Amino acid sequence: MRSETEVRKFKEKIDKLTGDRLRKLLLLEKERRGIDRSQLTFVGMHNIAQYWWCAMQSVLKSIQNEPEFFGAYLQDRLVYSYLLGYIDTLPSKQEEWLNIGSPITLKDIEKLLKNREKEAVERAGRGIKVRLDAITTIDKYGKPITVINPELSPEEREYYKDREQAKGAMVVADSPIAPPLVRGEFMEYAKAERYISIRWSFAWHDYIVGGVPDGITDDFVYEFKSTKSRFLCDYFTKPVALAQADLYGYFFRRRHKRVQIYVMEEGTTQTWDEPVSEERALETLGKFEKINKGALARPPKAWKCKSCEFIPSCPVYATNR
Repeated sequence: MRSETEVRKFKEKIDKLTGDRLRKLLLLEKERRGIDRSQLTFVGMHNIAQYWWCAMQSVLKSIQNEPEFFGAYLQDRLVYSYLLGYIDTLPSKQEEWLNIGSPITLKDIEKLLKNREKEAVERAGRGIKVRLDAITTIDKYGKPITVINPELSPEEREYYKDREQAKGAMVVADSPIAPPLVRGEFMEYAKAERYISIRWSFAWHDYIVGGVPDGITDDFVYEFKSTKSRFLCDYFTKPVALAQADLYGYFFRRRHKRVQIYVMEEGTTQTWDEPVSEERALETLGKFEKINKGALARPPKAWKCKSCEFIPSCPVYATNR
C-alpha cells in the first residue's frame, strides 16, 4: 500500500493540470480515440439524469462540463494506476499520461473500494471524525458568500461571522438564499446515511460516462438529495434521483438502489429501496444520446426556463416562451 504522503505528492502533480493544458489533452484524447474534437465524449451520470428535468439542459450542461469530466477521468486513471501498482511514477510528458490506466478493470475498482472501507473502519476506531463547518463560495451575483453549518452553536456562528466578515455575506445552509449546490452539500453532510464510495468512468457507445454515487455497498448504490418543498421533490428531485441511481447501479453492477430525499420545509426524509432498473438506465442514456445527436428536445414547462443559465444558447427556449 502507498503511504498517504506518497499519494498526496503524486496527486499534487496531477492537480496542476488545469485550464488550457487540460483542454489540449482532452482534444488529444479524442484524436487518439478517432473522435471528432467537437463531439461530446466525456459526460457525467448526474448531468445525464437531469434529462428528466430538462432534456436540452442536460446536454448543454454536459457540453459545458466536458473538460471537468475529462479531468476527473484522467485523474482517476492516473491515481488508481499508482495505488494498484501499475505505475510508480508519471511520465515527464503529459501527453503520455493518456496511455495510462488501460489495465484497470472493475475488479480493480472493487479492490480499491474495499481498501477505502477498511480505512474508514480504522479511522472510526481511532475516533477520527470530519465535521463540515463552513464553505466560502460565490453567489449568483458573483459576490463571495460564506455558508455555515446550521448545526453550529451560537458561539461557533459568531466565530465564523467575525472570521469571514471581510469576505462577504454569511448565511446558514438551510436558508432559502443559500446557493443550492452548497446547501445540498451541507444537507447531505447533516442528513445522509454514511457509506463509502468511489468515482469511476465507463465506456458506453461513443461516450465515457463518469460517476460517483453517494454510497456503494456490496448490495446497493445510494443516492441522497435535498429539496425545499414537497412539490419539487415529487416533480423534479425524485425522477432525477431515481434515474441517477439506476445509472450508478447499471454501471457499477449493483442490483438494488437506495434513494433518500430530504424535504426541508417538512424536515422529513423519504426513502425508496428498489431494484435497479437496467431498462430505465438504458432508456435515459438513449434519450440523452438522441438529443445530443440532434433530435428535437421536448420543451420543458416554461417556468423551468426562468432561471436557466443556458437560455442564450438554448435552441428550445425560443419555442417555449
